[in-house]
Amino acid sequence: TPRSDTDAWRQYWNVDSHGRPVEPRPESSCRDILLQALRGRLPDGISAWREGQHPNDKRDDICVSRQDFRVPVEVKKNKNQRLWSALRSQLIAQYTSTLGCEGYGIYLVFWFGKEYTQPPPSGDRPATAEELQERLQATLTPVEARKISVCVIDVSRPDA
Repeated sequence: TPRSDTDAWRQYWNVDSHGRPVEPRPESSCRDILLQALRGRLPDGISAWREGQHPNDKRDDICVSRQDFRVPVEVKKNKNQRLWSALRSQLIAQYTSTLGCEGYGIYLVFWFGKEYTQPPPSGDRPATAEELQERLQATLTPVEARKISVCVIDVSRPDA
């Protein structure tokens, strides 16, 4: 994401008593910050809420909908233990097949920097948000890639 003069990335970080970022905020807090910003930008008739309900008492992190059509959004921080598996094991396996989703979904990752990134099953850690996005997208089959989007949002400290 482009940097701005408002330092919007700071809202995703816990800060010390001097306002200096010290560690990433919890995943659910990051999701709520993003959801609040998203709601203010959605066109009429489209809504977004947290924890959309799915069969077997499963819940996605964000659900975006218009009438009967729903798009589940699975959110992870790049530090999450399931970063490399949740795209398939959660989003695709549990949410996109739900009635109204028609196979569509979004895998959204908050990028806090390379040092916070969960190591992949093989190879080196991605060095940038863009590289992480490319590597996650590369795990999708061509059929899946038509309906599943991967979005990595860079909320890293600019001085890191």
